[in-house]
Amino acid sequence: MEILTKIESIEPAIRQAGEIMLKYLDQDKQIEHKEAVNLLTRADVECEQLLVDFLKSNFPDDGILAEEGHQYPSQSGFTWVIDPVDGTTSYAHGFPQFAVSVGLVNDNNESIGGVVYNPYYKEIFQAAKGHGASLNSKPIRVSNVPSLSVALLGTGFPYNRRERMPLLMRRLATILHNVHDVRRTGSAALDICYVACGRTDGYFEEGLKPWDTAAALLILEEAGGKASKFDGAKADIFFPELCVSNSTIHAELINLLKDAHLREII
Repeated sequence: MEILTKIESIEPAIRQAGEIMLKYLDQDKQIEHKEAVNLLTRADVECEQLLVDFLKSNFPDDGILAEEGHQYPSQSGFTWVIDPVDGTTSYAHGFPQFAVSVGLVNDNNESIGGVVYNPYYKEIFQAAKGHGASLNSKPIRVSNVPSLSVALLGTGFPYNRRERMPLLMRRLATILHNVHDVRRTGSAALDICYVACGRTDGYFEEGLKPWDTAAALLILEEAGGKASKFDGAKADIFFPELCVSNSTIHAELINLLKDAHLREII
């Protein structure tokens, strides 16, 4: 089956997962603490089960890697990477920056398809390798902002931020001094998609997991964006650092991230 067809076929299930999220948004979310600042809600559990059941029924040979524990090896060369509620903390507080994220990767762990859906705003980002990226079925492209000084960036903080505070604050201060401004949504998938559609011009974060980025990275690349590790090396969904941009400002942004890291060492 063509990748685009596979991606399009999962949209109804993703929209169903979004309805589950909205159903519990103003109800008791049955919040649990996986770690001090890492939350789990009933929506995480129910959305993941819905998506896993759909994928196992429709693509039984495909692998699955999901945030809340479902893992099945691939027999087909394809693996679905699922974050049932990306931005759980935002969701738990009723802050409407959360999303269902489902990415498709090949045996080389390269993203080849992805869907990111914010049910609150009814925004569905989609891409399949070689077919471009879209928002609600309309093509999207990254911004043409030419330099960091006029760029709006997104960022996030890792769950172990208390241990990493000096570097995180130094990095943020370095960036803030050189850009127009910085925003934080709490959802890595949405942050990357916002770069893809030109709402922001770049994004950087550490402490990421594959389910945070597998879908959105392909959406970004198909929209003309660039992604890498903080040192400029090729992005990897299994590596915790990620820097993305509209491509034009990428070298500038990487240099600032390197500068902040060097200051910590010195």
